[in-house]
Amino acid sequence: MLLQYAAGGGFYPFLGPYLESAKGFEVRDLSLLALGAGVVNCVMPFVWGALADRVIAVNRLICLLHLSAAFSLLIFSQGAGLVMLTGLFALYTAQQQPTNSLSNALCYHNLDDPPRQFGPLRLWGSIGWALPSVPIAFWLLDEGERSLHFIIYLTFGLHLALALLYPFLPHTPPAGRKEGAGNFFTDLAILFRARGFAMLLLVTFLVQAGFAIMFYLSPLALGRSLVDSDIRLGWLGPIQTAGVILEIPLFLLLPRLLARLGYRKVLGLGIAASLVRHLVFATSTSPLALALASQLIAPCVVFFLIGVSLAINSIAGREVRATSQTLLALAGSGFGSVLGLASSSLLASGDSVKSSFFFACGCSLLSLLLLLGVRFPAPPAREES
Repeated sequence: MLLQYAAGGGFYPFLGPYLESAKGFEVRDLSLLALGAGVVNCVMPFVWGALADRVIAVNRLICLLHLSAAFSLLIFSQGAGLVMLTGLFALYTAQQQPTNSLSNALCYHNLDDPPRQFGPLRLWGSIGWALPSVPIAFWLLDEGERSLHFIIYLTFGLHLALALLYPFLPHTPPAGRKEGAGNFFTDLAILFRARGFAMLLLVTFLVQAGFAIMFYLSPLALGRSLVDSDIRLGWLGPIQTAGVILEIPLFLLLPRLLARLGYRKVLGLGIAASLVRHLVFATSTSPLALALASQLIAPCVVFFLIGVSLAINSIAGREVRATSQTLLALAGSGFGSVLGLASSSLLASGDSVKSSFFFACGCSLLSLLLLLGVRFPAPPAREES
């Protein structure tokens, strides 16, 4: 889990500044590049999930995807021009992003009590996401923007390390191939008819539309605010790392909060945090305000992204467990990202990102209203004190 998220933490938080300095990207270019990845992710997560449930062991699939992602990233770094870079980035994300959902499915298959056990396990992912920011921050503080290409080699090495971990992952063969398992499409239809499943996908679609804008454009906005205030860009990493470190105590609290409050209130806390974060980025250019708002990534990730993953897992049967997690990614990272990033590319005015964050506010507000109508499965039993 630590290395799984370190691969993302060494690359995505610095992608906007990297493309701006190394490839000459502007706000609209970055939105279009991320939009291309979102379109591909409207299809590929479902494909990988179906393969993991019916064809290949999920642990083997994860390692193969990391191996191919490593070399796709190197090819991406050598690209030039918006069209070529968009295609190469889509190729990379089609292999890298579903590994998070598949890793969740791998954990759920092998944990006895996911609502209680997954939070403390997943906090190692937050530690992993934060770790690469330390060497990258020192690199930037020492040499400046020209050294941002370092993130490519660091992330490449992390992907290779993950591929080599294959013998140490628990072997998890496709549950849908076991005797007595039903037809895949029949099981899928049952899943969509299950209580709350379709509505949770819709809520995730809207939340992730705003999250995609936050994910790709907030590092760019924060980086510009730092530079405009004569603060070195190298502080971008530590500021974002602080928010990720805050996830650690929240992950430890998550089982108790789920037991006491239930899924609806916990997910609502995560969406409310994202709404406040979007609003600050839409209305302020102060480095202090943006740095403080960046810390709200912690409840966004823990209470909503992980909370909804656990809620979906409680609905899905073992034979479609990987598919349910990748459908969540398809609705969010796929279709949700397409909505957010397409809107961002249309709303972007020159180098301004404010209109994009106002749109993200609207998505979060609407998702909060829809959350009130979701029929949730029974919450996990309250822990004994």
